Amino acid sequence: MALPLFRRASGWTITLLVAATLCASSCHPRITDPHDPNFIVAQKDNWTITRSQLDHELDGYFKEHQLTAAQVGPTNMPALETAMLRNMVVEKLLLAQAGTMQFKDIDKDNADAFERIKGRFPTEQAFEDKLKQAGVTVDDLKKRINEQVLIEKLFEAEALHNPDPTDQDVNDFYLGHKDLFNVPLKLRASRVLVMVPEKATPDQKAAKKKIIDDARARVAKGEDISAVATAVSEDHYSAPRGGDIGYFQRGENEPGFDEVAFASKVGVLSPVFETPLGYQFLKVTEIKPAGLLPLDDARGVITENLRRMKVSQQEEAYTQKLMQDSKVQYNIPLTEPPAEAPASSGAPSGDQAPPGAPEPAATSNAAPSGP
Repeated sequence: MALPLFRRASGWTITLLVAATLCASSCHPRITDPHDPNFIVAQKDNWTITRSQLDHELDGYFKEHQLTAAQVGPTNMPALETAMLRNMVVEKLLLAQAGTMQFKDIDKDNADAFERIKGRFPTEQAFEDKLKQAGVTVDDLKKRINEQVLIEKLFEAEALHNPDPTDQDVNDFYLGHKDLFNVPLKLRASRVLVMVPEKATPDQKAAKKKIIDDARARVAKGEDISAVATAVSEDHYSAPRGGDIGYFQRGENEPGFDEVAFASKVGVLSPVFETPLGYQFLKVTEIKPAGLLPLDDARGVITENLRRMKVSQQEEAYTQKLMQDSKVQYNIPLTEPPAEAPASSGAPSGDQAPPGAPEPAATSNAAPSGP
């Protein structure tokens, strides 16, 4: 299993995982049992990390990934524990460094981040329920947000140097990775669908067939398919959009759909046909031929991913130097995870990625990201 050098905070679950309160005078330096909750697993100057804090971080990892220690397995646990401990150490080092600097607009950035998180929930109650489920308070969350904002400000001030790729960088990547930008034939179509239950009786199927036949007749006589789809179609996705299902390639729709769609000509109404969903007919509205995605169409996503890669590298280098200079004392053995093959980076991702393109390089895994 892949083990992160540092678990970057991403998404709601990680944002809400608030580290346990730092051990104070109750941590006795003479405790020698590494399984004792007050055993100091790492320390530097005036801060320590205890076994209970490390276990809290591990518990958060298990909850986030819906795993148990048994599923991770005794072979992988030492490396996971090491990774989590380094996560905590790195965050403390970054926050300590950020504490020596003055940043502008911290309060505003904190407030904006808090509102963005709240905005992910439909109601105030849903937000409060999530907090309760995660076992944190609003103050806990605000503290965590402030820490993340400080670390991002620190990176911007000290780690990042001209991370934006040049036009030449983008052009070179495109020319050197054209195989990533081959796109398949895509269609855009509108459809009218009448659902037929799996166990429908012959009479029920006949009634549904009459509805779809009447709807097609209306379109064939000149009515706009979008108006008919809005009024008749039972496809909850496309009906509110006038039947438009957007662009698709082969294999993305239910069995039987592609055979009709890819045999149709633009603007020609198909016959009524049956799929596992029910009866439907469609009209292809646009064709995007297969071929190489033009550079201008790929430029935006290449630029973003090359920038991510450069930011990741610069943040990683900064964090590694901070770790090397820190002289942190570890009181438990550190176990390295197995080496992994380097991943490709800089390629498009998400909705804009052409088929076969690898995921982009992740943003730096050296510290929590902004909320």
